[in-house]
Amino acid sequence: MPTSRPLRHYFRWLPQSLLVLALLMPLPLLGAELRIAVAANFTETLKRLVSGYRQQQPDFRASISSGSSGKHYAQIRQGAPFDLFFSADDQRPADLVASGHGQEESLFTYALGVLMLWSLDPQRLPEDGLEVLRAGDFRRLAIANPRVAPYGTAAMALLEREEISLSRGQLVTGQSLGQAFNFVVSGNAELGLVAASQVIAYERQHPAGSRWTPTAEHYPEVRQQVVLLKNARHPELATVFLHWIRHDEQAHQILQEDGYALPAP
Repeated sequence: MPTSRPLRHYFRWLPQSLLVLALLMPLPLLGAELRIAVAANFTETLKRLVSGYRQQQPDFRASISSGSSGKHYAQIRQGAPFDLFFSADDQRPADLVASGHGQEESLFTYALGVLMLWSLDPQRLPEDGLEVLRAGDFRRLAIANPRVAPYGTAAMALLEREEISLSRGQLVTGQSLGQAFNFVVSGNAELGLVAASQVIAYERQHPAGSRWTPTAEHYPEVRQQVVLLKNARHPELATVFLHWIRHDEQAHQILQEDGYALPAP
């Protein structure tokens, strides 16, 4: 059997202040379970991050609750018992800090969302997807609701920036990013301006379609932020986990593999 490693081994990458905090944690806490609320588009990536973190901290446990950022926000305001909230935007975490539900010093951007034009048809999109959008030679384009979904806001900004006018019925709006993506998967929309992470996760288990990724200059940043909640049961464990996500190379690799861009240091 492998020999057990000292506790210090699992926190060797922490700055001194967090190392002291980790080493002072009671032993029962090390097997405790974090309760994490996460935006639907980030759920699978968070599962991979948890798995990667457990390679360094085998006792780590997390209970993941997936849903829309708006739904989680409302639940947290009503007292839902979460430790961490990974949102698909930067507005709701900031609002939770302002309302006294989140800890301001914990707030940071864990990933930048990447917008992607996607079709199930592997031959549908050329190298420059703007040609297709400008030509308007498609039945329907799906986007998330720009009033409530940051990826929808980004998609609408791209269309407006490029002065792309779609005829009535061509633009299909999903109430969530997941619904917009499902419009494309189901065939109700020929194209979708969706999250790159959705496309990558889908194509891991299905035949690849065709895709075009606009440059970051085409739309405003989709800043996905996380916040430690004031009623967290295990703030010490949550703090160390967040530091790993923010600074560890393995965590950064997982984020990029799943279609996210890394924020500037």
